[in-house]
Order: sequence, then C-alpha cells, then structure tokens
Amino acid sequence: MGRLEIQDTKPDYTIPINRVGFRGLWKRVLIDSPLGIVPLDLEINAYVEIPENKKGAHLSRNVEALPEDIEFPMKANSIEYYLEKVHKSLLKLHTYAKTARVEARTKYGVEIQFNGLKELEPVEVLISIDGNSEKKRWSTTVGVYGMTVCPSAQTTISNIINTDNLSPSHSQRVLLYGTIETEENHIVRIEDIARCLSNAFSAPSFTLLKRMQEANLVISAHKNPKFVEDVVRDAIRGLRCLSESLPESTIIKAEAISLESIHPHNVYAYTEGNIRSFPAYNCEDLCKYE
Repeated sequence: MGRLEIQDTKPDYTIPINRVGFRGLWKRVLIDSPLGIVPLDLEINAYVEIPENKKGAHLSRNVEALPEDIEFPMKANSIEYYLEKVHKSLLKLHTYAKTARVEARTKYGVEIQFNGLKELEPVEVLISIDGNSEKKRWSTTVGVYGMTVCPSAQTTISNIINTDNLSPSHSQRVLLYGTIETEENHIVRIEDIARCLSNAFSAPSFTLLKRMQEANLVISAHKNPKFVEDVVRDAIRGLRCLSESLPESTIIKAEAISLESIHPHNVYAYTEGNIRSFPAYNCEDLCKYE
C-alpha cells in the first residue's frame, strides 16, 4: 500500500475550500482572429475546489492543465476555446474537484472608428469560465479608454458667457468596462463589445492624433457632453443589443471610472442586470464590428 500524500490527509478543520490554485501563470496562445493569426500573452488564473476532508490540492496539476503545442492545435479559434480546454483538463487531473475556474487577462487590438478615424487600439480583456463539467458560466469583460465632457460645467459656462455654441467645459479620461456573463457556447466577440464601449463616451481615445484630428475629436466631444452615469447607460444599451439572442439568464454589466481633471478624487458608476431587466433598444448596428 502506497504512502498517503499529505495533500490527501484530513485537515484539522473539515472546511471545504471553494477555490485554490495559482495566479499569474503565463502562456502564449495563437488566436485565429478577424485580423488573422494573433499571438497573445495570457495571464492565467486556474483554481479548483477541494472537499472538506482533503488537506490540500495537488497544485502542480494546475500547471499541467495548460495545454502544450504537442497536445494542442497550433492555434485556437478563440481565447474561450483555449480556456475550455484548460477547464476540462483541471477537472480531469483533479478527480476530487467538482468545479473549477479559469481566468485569462490580456491586451487585444481592436479597430476603433470615430468621425473618419480608424485605428487599431489596445483594450483590456478578462475572460473566465466557472463551473463543473455539465454546467458552466462564461464571463467576458472588455475595458476601453475614452473621454467625457462635463455637461454641468458646460451649461453653467454657457449661461455666464451667454452662448450656446460649443461652450468650454472640463473633460476627463474614463476607463469603461463592459461584461457579458452567459452560458457556455454563447460567445460574444471582443471586437463587438469594444465597439459598444467606445461608442458610449463623448469621444473615444486614440493613440495617435494629428493636429486637425485632435481638434476635431475635442470639438466632437464638446458637442456630446456626458456624465459618467450617461456613459454607463449607453454602454448597457450597447451590451443589451449584443445580447439580444442570448439566453434569458445572461447578465450584462457596465462599470466606469472617471479620472477627474478638476477634482483630487475620481467618480465611479456601475450597473448590472439580467438582459430582460433592460428594455429592448433601437440598436442600428450600434456595436457590430466591420
């Protein structure tokens, strides 16, 4: 009879652990994207649960669960497809675990369009899969930067200088996150979510702007002033349009952090709900990637 490994012994206190694993595992994956084959460096978090009668998890198996090229195609159809392979491997290697969770963070290039501008811009991406072999939940979060112009200050200044024509106002950079959480096999493209979010600002942000492009962007933003609350509402509208064909259990979330220019503090807004808790909007291809 083999010696019992310490991880398999009974703990002092029989309390189950919902998640145990590694954070920050690095993996390079080739993704077959609309832009062609894109190499992505993923920062992966991989967790499993352990029962109350087990002292610890065999954590080396979490690393073994990351597929290598020798056993995995040279490219994946999506980040979600890759994570599904990891999730399946975790449950196979950790036979005592009923559920597992895998998360991947990365940067991804998305073509953002605005007033004649069309540039490939980086967006933040967090994708996760959580559940057992029979029932899983997917969550895709995309984060983009944009700018807002304060409508309150603009109205006040307009009254002071007695003009309605593009009154000045303070502007701020806003980090906006949009999330769609749904059942497996209902994947929403990162590009579409990013397009929704970039349309929610007074104007999106661009890495490179020439003089006239910069001027036109600022003028456009001042023609479209928004509170951070408006940004979140417009983001939800776009996410709701994207989720029209998804199951009723789908959850959508929008979160905005406004990095204030005239205050020493920042402003925050957040909302979430089941897709059916928000009315159907006139989408007009609001978010579709071209």
